[in-house]
Amino acid sequence: MNQKMRFIIYGLVGVFLLITYFLKESNSSNNLPISGTVPDFEFTDSNGQIITREDMKGKVWVADFIFTTCTMACPIMTGNMNIIHKTFRDNNNVRIISISVYPEYDTPAILKEYASRYNANTDRWHFLTGPEEAVKKIIKNGFKIGDYEDIIFHSEKFALVDISGNIRGYYSGMKTEDMSQLQKDIKILLRES
Repeated sequence: MNQKMRFIIYGLVGVFLLITYFLKESNSSNNLPISGTVPDFEFTDSNGQIITREDMKGKVWVADFIFTTCTMACPIMTGNMNIIHKTFRDNNNVRIISISVYPEYDTPAILKEYASRYNANTDRWHFLTGPEEAVKKIIKNGFKIGDYEDIIFHSEKFALVDISGNIRGYYSGMKTEDMSQLQKDIKILLRES
């Protein structure tokens, strides 16, 4: 075999190895780990409708915990969640769930008014309320974020959930820059499904 032929073969092998490496790297960056599974739940939304985990089946969704009278973290979190809402507002495969940690005050009517402040499409962004014990249960057994003993001390994290109800990522609801990564990861999950 002459030197020119060897050069061509080595070059082709090198190109093949580089392509294989970059494909592997791009696929590994798209693999979002499973951090848990959201248990069954049943809450009432701002329109007075019952929303369950089953209603989220087949959807990619983002969840957080807020309360309407909060003046510290919640307005920032809800503003950042609104970035996600605006980005995916017309995508029927994406939902957002904001669960109140102050259910004795946050009635559906209060949540409806709160949602209107953010021009939320409440068919796709559900503001939920329910019994305090149910909220504690989903914090403790589902999302595993926040203080389930005193739920008013809620987490500032957003949780990304896939179409099967698996938690695939956590993001700071206080950092606008985390919303870019969350948007990318939502798109990854949409491609997965």
